[in-house]
Amino acid sequence: METKSTFEAVLCKFKKGSRKDYDGFICKLANPSISDGVLVKYLKSMKDCATLLDKDHEMLIGVLLKLDWMNRSSGVVQIYQSTILNIVSVHTVYLKACLRALVKNFMPVIKPVENKESTESLVTDDMMAAHNQGFIHVHTLIKTIMKIVPMSSQLIMPMLIENFPYYIKDVYIQECFMKNLLQITYYKTDLRQSILELLIEKIIKFDTQAPRTALLEMTSQDNSQESGIFNMEGDVDPVVESSEKLDVLMVHLFEYIQAVCYKNGELEWEDTKRFYRETLYVFEKVILPTYACCHIQFIMFYLVSFKMQLCDGFLDYLWKLVQNPNVQSVYRQSAVSYMASLLARAKFINIRTVMRCVELMMTWCHTYTNTCQDCVMADVVHHGPFYSVCQSIFYVFAFRQKEIFETKAGLKWAQSLQIQHLIQSRLNPLKICLPLIVKTFASITRQHQLAFCDHIIQQNNRSFLPVDSKGYQKFETYFPFDPYLLKKSMKYIEPHYREYDQSLPVDDDSSGEEDDDEMFTEDTRCSAPVDMETMSSSLVDKTDLMSYGTSPGFKHIF
Repeated sequence: METKSTFEAVLCKFKKGSRKDYDGFICKLANPSISDGVLVKYLKSMKDCATLLDKDHEMLIGVLLKLDWMNRSSGVVQIYQSTILNIVSVHTVYLKACLRALVKNFMPVIKPVENKESTESLVTDDMMAAHNQGFIHVHTLIKTIMKIVPMSSQLIMPMLIENFPYYIKDVYIQECFMKNLLQITYYKTDLRQSILELLIEKIIKFDTQAPRTALLEMTSQDNSQESGIFNMEGDVDPVVESSEKLDVLMVHLFEYIQAVCYKNGELEWEDTKRFYRETLYVFEKVILPTYACCHIQFIMFYLVSFKMQLCDGFLDYLWKLVQNPNVQSVYRQSAVSYMASLLARAKFINIRTVMRCVELMMTWCHTYTNTCQDCVMADVVHHGPFYSVCQSIFYVFAFRQKEIFETKAGLKWAQSLQIQHLIQSRLNPLKICLPLIVKTFASITRQHQLAFCDHIIQQNNRSFLPVDSKGYQKFETYFPFDPYLLKKSMKYIEPHYREYDQSLPVDDDSSGEEDDDEMFTEDTRCSAPVDMETMSSSLVDKTDLMSYGTSPGFKHIF
């Protein structure tokens, strides 16, 4: 009671214009050498007089928020948390400043040492343990503030965005901040979608700074170093630095997805569905519009591998985008590329689903060609989605042809697709699609006498591709689930991932200019055997597999 009376008297003097004792209190509180016992007394006096600490005491509150309290004794931690809670519950004017200070604590301060390249090399196990304990105290306080002051939930997101570490910060700082943001989602689930969106936007920064071509070149250089052929000296390559940061952050993201969806080794279906919806929203808003990112999209690949209903839902979502004429052409083309890449690469998608999806795409293409009978030449500008769907069909065929023709009705099904009719249409998809895919597809169809593409390919080679007003001559596209190249996080993708089976012979009668195309040749191992399903006669009905109501096992799930 004496401490309260003493501090209350100091506040009264300050109000009357006498600052000496008040400034002395602030100086002692701000002293980094203050003992835990004295600090507890000072904090208790502030807690007991919280109602008096109005807006006139911003300097005092500023010093309070800058205190190094997280790794002091439990007595200091407890009284500090109580003091902050008392102050923000009475004076919400300090709520923003308080949340901002707490969020800043998500980035541990590591003093640089001379001749050390990065702060990461200074972090010891003891320091990490101390940081983690401090993070627990911060989250305890934030969680309680959110319960006491509901408006804090709306205020904290701008703080997280504002204080997100700049991309050049060391990987340890990046991962600490990311882990703490993810931790918030466990006790404030309504912020999870916004936090995921923020994190993925930041991770994309690293993803785009480490393009696939640079990573492949870097891998080649590493192999040269191992054999003594290549020696790399000097500063760290920015691509190497970005890829290492990306790899670490992807590991934490995959671990988080696993933790949200699985409890004690069992898939929590309701939690997983809710998380899928949130992640799909972020995918559509952030990932889908980003061209040629290499790795962040694999969070969808990993998530839908948990249960086939999720995969059906994702394919359905993509296919609806492709068919929607109100969606911008570039998004439709990107959506079908995702669809084709998933069908080709995912081991968890059985051949029945692949064939049904190919059939849907082929039916759509036939319908499209019938409505464009007046078209006299190939036109990428006006028919981009059509060519993307055609290329996706060719691509999936190349990847899964072995399984298709091993099924009982595989050949009969392939004949029903009327491939010859498609490739002979005036829109001439063989002319527009990427040469390596066309050449591989032509070899498959010739081998099984499904279509004869060679004559059309030869004619196309003798003609010139029409140029649009901007001078674009080549049909640009990419397949987002091309091989995953990050070493640490690869373990989450590899068990579910199919690599290209190069056992299919491809004739070399056409030009070899595309031999370096990574679309097929960068895979070095054949895929593992996949269980085959017998095709039933009902396979060829025209029901939309991808609609929620008719997808196998997908009724009333969402």
